[in-house]
Amino acid sequence: MDPISHILMHHELWSPQNPPHGNNSHEPSSISTELSLISSTFQSTCNHVGITRTHYSSGSKRNNRKNIKKICSNNKESQYWGCSTSLELYDNPWKIKKVLTTSDLGKLNRLLFGAELLENLMLPVLGVAAQRDAESGMGTPIRVWDVDTMSMHMLILKRWASFKNYVLIGKWNHEFVRRRELKKGDEIGLQWDSYRHCFNFSVLKRTNE
Repeated sequence: MDPISHILMHHELWSPQNPPHGNNSHEPSSISTELSLISSTFQSTCNHVGITRTHYSSGSKRNNRKNIKKICSNNKESQYWGCSTSLELYDNPWKIKKVLTTSDLGKLNRLLFGAELLENLMLPVLGVAAQRDAESGMGTPIRVWDVDTMSMHMLILKRWASFKNYVLIGKWNHEFVRRRELKKGDEIGLQWDSYRHCFNFSVLKRTNE
C-alpha cells in the first residue's frame, strides 16, 4: 500500500463517523462542544457588578465583549464620582454644583465650596502658580463666563483658612447674587471651558421651579 492511501485509511478509521473501538473509546455525545468566553474567576467578578454569565455563539462574541467592557467602565465611573450613572443617557458636564445657602447670599460676599470638590475638579486645571496662590490663602483670579447671559466676570479663588474650605470672592455679591437675582435654594453650576480658558457659570435650577 502506498503512503497516501495509508494516511487516508488512517484518517477514515479515526474520523468522528468511525470512532476507535476498545476499552478506552468515548462516545461522541460525551464530548462537550460548548464554547464559553468567561472563566470562573471572571464570572465571580461579573456577578459582583451585575453581569450575568452568557455563552456566546461565534457570531456574537465581538458584540458581547463590547457590552461587558461598557458595563464595567460605567461601574468604575460610578464609583469614582460616588453616584449611579446606569440610567443617564449623557455625561452631565456640571460637575461643580452648589445649592445656595443664606451665607452664600449675605454680606460676607463669598461663595463657599468644600475643599475636596475644588481640589479634585477646579485646582487641577489651574497653573502651578495659581494653585499655590489659591492654597496659600493669597487668592488667584479666575475668569467666569455666564453662559445664561453671555457675559464675562472675574472672581478670586482662595482657601478660607478658618474652615480649610475654598471660597469665591471679589464681586460675587454684586455681579452674581444681585445681577442674577439669586435666592436661597437656587442651584448653580461651574464647569471648566478649555476653549476660553475660564469657568462657565449657569443657574441650573431656581428654587421656585
